[in-house]
Amino acid sequence: MDWQEYMDKIKSRLEKERHDLRGMARRAKTGAREEFDKMEDKWKTFVSRISEVALSEVTEDVKETAERLAAELREGYSKLRDRLGESGKGRGGRGGAAGGREAAGTRDEAGSDMAGADAVGEQEAVYTMGYGEEFLRVLARRSAQTHASDLLPLLRKGMRVLDFGCGTGSISVGLAKAVEPGDLHGIDLEESQIEIARAAAKAGGHDNASFQAGDAASLPFEDEWFDVAHCNAVLMHVPGAEDVLAEVKRVLKPGGILSVRELNTPSSFIEPDFEGIDGAWDAFAKLLTANGGHPRMGREIAGLLGRTGWSEIEANASFELFRSHDDRAFFHRFVSEWFFSEDTMRAATAHGLVAEAELDAWRRGLDRWKDHAGSVAAFAWGGAIARKAGNA
Repeated sequence: MDWQEYMDKIKSRLEKERHDLRGMARRAKTGAREEFDKMEDKWKTFVSRISEVALSEVTEDVKETAERLAAELREGYSKLRDRLGESGKGRGGRGGAAGGREAAGTRDEAGSDMAGADAVGEQEAVYTMGYGEEFLRVLARRSAQTHASDLLPLLRKGMRVLDFGCGTGSISVGLAKAVEPGDLHGIDLEESQIEIARAAAKAGGHDNASFQAGDAASLPFEDEWFDVAHCNAVLMHVPGAEDVLAEVKRVLKPGGILSVRELNTPSSFIEPDFEGIDGAWDAFAKLLTANGGHPRMGREIAGLLGRTGWSEIEANASFELFRSHDDRAFFHRFVSEWFFSEDTMRAATAHGLVAEAELDAWRRGLDRWKDHAGSVAAFAWGGAIARKAGNA
């Protein structure tokens, strides 16, 4: 492994820790927020230095500075996590991401919540997928044509669209093109994702697309401002999905369109099932649940929209297939680098979701699957198109 690859892996681990801590610090006292903000300046310096390295010769001075910053960030994040964890104990366990993992319930085979009401009420979200390079490559494959095909025919020139949980904007820019000269506004919790989305919009000449960091449960927009709201793989990660839907309804005009597309983990598959690797989907579902998410949101979304007062609900479903040689190579690389990464496996084993022997078998099975003629894998998606009632 060369030095640049080594630093990229460190950056990925630090970014996941940073994301968890940001949510914890945001809910904490002012002192903790200020401490986190100071580390944000150090984080930006670290990322800038790593980016500079990619365009120049790696000198010993550059290596020393980057490694020192990484060490300082690790130490600072560790101290802040300990501090926030201790303060969370005094507030009934609401210690942010760590507290949420401890409070998270488990699900039986039918997918029903088994945690007590108090535990569910205290649950905090951890974004299971993280923001590493391996998952960014998955997001880059997604577009409005592939992942918002049910919405595109409903869009009209001049509409104003909200893409909440927009991520890197790979879908957003297609929605922006469909409504231009109307506006698209993307919002996501993660600033690094927003920076990528802005760059994508600029590169594509989408002047009608704007992006900002923010919380979908507290949108910085006026009432009844948007014609359309869209999200892809967002509500599956949010414990309080109902709160997000209520906020989205607030900013939609009466009769406005909502388009949602979410993963249905139990229907996703990999075939042939070498070494029992198809069982990895169940492990992922349990990890998602432990992090406050909803692995069955794709099949549950239409019912959720009905319970929260949306009208004209039309459910949809699709498979995102990986079957060509290149697709299988991509899927193999993603699973190897994300699911079998040190961070993901540490979280899974910490929750007791999978044994080391299973992981070793699944790795072997994945390698066999990649080179087997006729192999296929698929993400199962479920979604819905709905409208805000005229008097809502």
